[in-house]
Amino acid sequence: MYFKILIVICVCLSYSANGIPLESSEQDLKRYFDPRVIGGENTPEGYAPHMVAILVGDEVIQLILCGGSLVKLNLVMTAAHCLTDYEIMKEFFHGALGSNNWKTGGKRVEFQNYHIHPEWDPVLIKNDVGFISLTEKVELSEHLQLAAMNFDFVGEEASSVTGWGWVANWALTPFHLQVLEVTTLSPEDCADRVREASSVWWPNSPHVDPKIEICTLHSTGRGLCFGDSGSALMSKESGTQIGIASWAFTCALGVPDMYARISAFKDYIQSVMEQY
Repeated sequence: MYFKILIVICVCLSYSANGIPLESSEQDLKRYFDPRVIGGENTPEGYAPHMVAILVGDEVIQLILCGGSLVKLNLVMTAAHCLTDYEIMKEFFHGALGSNNWKTGGKRVEFQNYHIHPEWDPVLIKNDVGFISLTEKVELSEHLQLAAMNFDFVGEEASSVTGWGWVANWALTPFHLQVLEVTTLSPEDCADRVREASSVWWPNSPHVDPKIEICTLHSTGRGLCFGDSGSALMSKESGTQIGIASWAFTCALGVPDMYARISAFKDYIQSVMEQY
């Protein structure tokens, strides 16, 4: 039984948590496409009560696959690429919410259905939006709240991202939720920086589309990495969700990290939420 679990986890991490099955070598995938928070800090208790840890494994072996945000009492929003293997591995998927420590406290939940954006493109990494539903509704509390959506177009704005992803290259994932305060870039600055980074770090990287993606940047040594895909980008001003962690260059190189832009997917997000 343990061998089966380990094999399933390895397959899931190779194709979902690392990002997307791009037309690239396995080495390139590991090097260039593995979102996680590096350089963040431990969150105070009760911070980001919308956060959901999407886990894979069983009571013996559990690993963080992705983050997500609770948007309805029985619905979690995350990245589409986090769910591409759900159908064949659903018996190993489960979640944790209501606590900043995914290992202890809070509530364990089971999933029963999922939605992936109909125009999700795993090669160009576009329309990276998905949902996974819970088997039953949860009760809100001080430590468990719904994420409010922001459907306004966001330019440059102070924001933050939280997640349980790796805190250093090839390190173990933390149990305690991490937060990194970042700044969103203007569409022009985002596109220019990604174009420049592509020529140095990732010649065949996807292009950035500011209409449907939003970039953030902190500094070298602080950014997304493995395990944080699907986590919510929150506006510091309004406290609302403005993005979903999607893809990144090699961890924390001082170049932009990419998120699916919430405002670009208003119709799709609302259509799924209305079903729950």
